Amino acid sequence: MMKIHFLNVGHGDCTIVELPSGRIMMIDINNSKKLPEEDEKALAASKGLSLYEFRSRRFIEGQFRSWEEYYKSLLVDPADYFKENFSGKSLFRYIQTHPDMDHMSGLHRIFWDEKVDLGNFWDVEHDKTFKKSDFDYGPFDYADWEAYENLRQGKGPDGSTHKVLNKFRGSTGEYWTDDSIEILSPTQELIDGCSVSGSYNDCSYVLKLTHAGRTVILPGDAESAAWKSILDNPGEDAIKCDILKASHHGRESGYHEEAVDAMSPEVVICSVGKKPDTDASDEYKSHGAKVLSTRYNGTITVKIWDDGDVWVQNHKGENIHTIN
Repeated sequence: MMKIHFLNVGHGDCTIVELPSGRIMMIDINNSKKLPEEDEKALAASKGLSLYEFRSRRFIEGQFRSWEEYYKSLLVDPADYFKENFSGKSLFRYIQTHPDMDHMSGLHRIFWDEKVDLGNFWDVEHDKTFKKSDFDYGPFDYADWEAYENLRQGKGPDGSTHKVLNKFRGSTGEYWTDDSIEILSPTQELIDGCSVSGSYNDCSYVLKLTHAGRTVILPGDAESAAWKSILDNPGEDAIKCDILKASHHGRESGYHEEAVDAMSPEVVICSVGKKPDTDASDEYKSHGAKVLSTRYNGTITVKIWDDGDVWVQNHKGENIHTIN
């Protein structure tokens, strides 16, 4: 069985995959447990409540005093989640899809504080840099950028080392091909384009995972340039999938009509935060997909059984969609 955990981490990404080989890999990390006001507005509207009612109206079921408190309880810290679900285990593979802080906030915690053992670290070669002062008034921590800079050089805590991989579309090798992982992006051309634009979304790793005849595509924050490149090579036939993690947190900027039409996913999963005004859920639904959000369902898990059946479950472990 392959089991994929789409963690509910607010505005950011973290996906953990239990592979049939027994290996565990993590794709990106974000340890924010804040519920942005824009998220609260979207959640309140979904229940027909004002923002005041959402924050103060007593939640009848369970111990929560308000819907705000309930939805905050669904947010998880990846390091805590890893300890609770994979205690004593190592990460065979960590993939940094691209160098944006909402995809790497928590690197210091999980590797330096919790000292989770790491086998290999995937990174894209780029020219993005930060100074310590850049973090003085922002929501992110310089320690995470510092941890990233060490990890991409093969340096872990306490003198530990690991293998670093910088790979492009179509690369094959023992560290991922035997786990049925295909690299659909990036290319050097896409990375060069990001250096010029100053936006690094289109240098994201776009990965295709396959098990028991089912396919999952995990695209980081890939936007139009990356999707156009993928449609050109490897082409439409190579990207058809059953499950798609919506690019760029489900925003319109990550949605590409032609690419989604070619992928034709049955289920689209959005790791969301702070973006109801730019949400592309309706666009994904127009392709006939079932669109599910961590905002509403909490952490979502996908189990792909060895016979090809797929169970999609919410944070309670309840099936919310199946593919037979």
